[in-house]
This record gives sequence, structure tokens and C-alpha cells, in this order.
Amino acid sequence: MAASDHEPIADRLEQESDALERNVRALEDEVEATRSDWERKRADPSVPGAPPRDTGGEEPEAEFPAKAESAQDEA
Repeated sequence: MAASDHEPIADRLEQESDALERNVRALEDEVEATRSDWERKRADPSVPGAPPRDTGGEEPEAEFPAKAESAQDEA
């Protein structure tokens, strides 16, 4: 098998990788926008169903387990 035989496969995999990276960035942006919107709603006492934070300034990990895992992965 010649090296040139691998090029089409490598190109396809590179394109798939790029598409996945774009999707990850778009999802991260969507999550951040949703989180910001939720925090804004929690800060507004007129929004029903969005109780104000009552945790003494720290988010309990049980409330946001994925966020706590993500912070550990970044460290």
C-alpha cells in the first residue's frame, strides 16, 4: 500500500475532525449563553421558577456536576 493510498482517508478524517471541532465550539457557546440566561433569570425576582442563588457564593458541585468535572479536566 503506497503512502498516496492513505491520503484520501487522512483528508476525510481531517475534515471530520474539523467539523467536530466546529460543533464542539458551537455547543460550548450555546451552553454558555444558556448558563448566562439562567443566571440573569435567577437574578430577576420577577421570573417565576428561577429561584435566587442561596449557596453563600459557591455553587455546590451537586447542583452542577458536569461543570465540576469540566473544571477538573481543565486543571
